[in-house]
Parts: sequence; structure tokens; C-alpha cells
Amino acid sequence: MSGGGTSMSFCILQARTEEQLEQVRSLMRAYVEADLVDLSSQNIEAEIAGLPGDYRPPTGALFLATDPVGRAIGCIAVHRLGQTEDAEIKRLFVMPDCRGLGIGRSLTMATVDAAREMGCRRIVLDTMPDMTSAIATYESLGFQKTDPYWNNILPVIYYAKTL
Repeated sequence: MSGGGTSMSFCILQARTEEQLEQVRSLMRAYVEADLVDLSSQNIEAEIAGLPGDYRPPTGALFLATDPVGRAIGCIAVHRLGQTEDAEIKRLFVMPDCRGLGIGRSLTMATVDAAREMGCRRIVLDTMPDMTSAIATYESLGFQKTDPYWNNILPVIYYAKTL
């Protein structure tokens, strides 16, 4: 089934079952294979294999977007950054044939809500400068450029939003 048009419905849910976690693993592998960003410095294969890992409640959450027939079409993760009052968004990915439908925005909003529920005061993320549609989404949701919160070897832009 292709996206075909802008009226496709989708569902956002928290990935908890093994089947849902496997769907998220599949999406994250698709993201790695798309080779948009070299994530080898972030030990991505071990992270995928170990899901939910850092994204396990109550200090994290993993969200999955599915289409009406249950096909995994997007994912995102959020976790508390150590002992800080910050949460970090990671691994936003939407299947190429489903982009432009608001799925990334809905996934991002789910992480903002989850961070609030975790008691965080700020949510942060980093993104590549060429991810223009993601940047537009983040900025439309009130994220603003901020100082680096970790030493990423990639040439990323850092964003933050006060909760």
C-alpha cells in the first residue's frame, strides 16, 4: 500500500510488546540503511538489538506509527538524560512513502507529552542541517536552537524546548 495522497490515517502508540519493538527495530534498520547519517559512532546496532534499552519506561518511551493495516511507518524515541531535568528525542524516522502527512509532527508531539509526564523541564534533540523538513517541524512546535548538550562528532544543530 502506498501513501497516495494526504488523507492517509495513522495511529501513534507506545511500543511495548515484542511485536511492536520488532517493528521499531525494522524502522531503525531502514533508517540506518538509508545512510543519511553515519550513526556508527553511536553504537546504533547494539541500541537496535537492545530495544527498548534507554527508552524503557518510566525514564523513556518508544513510539510507533502504524497505518490502518498495521504496517510500521514511523518511530521516535525519548529518554531522560542522566540525572538532569532534560529529556532527549532520538531516532525520528518516517518511511519515505509516508512523509509529508504529519506523522513526524505527531510522533514528536508524543515525545513532548512523554517528557512532561516524566517530570522533565526541557526536551532537547540534535539534527543534521540538511534535514530541513524535520527542522521546520521542530521549529513549528516551539523548539529553538540551543548550545550543544553533548559532544557529537557529527555536524549537528542542537534544539531545545522548555516544557
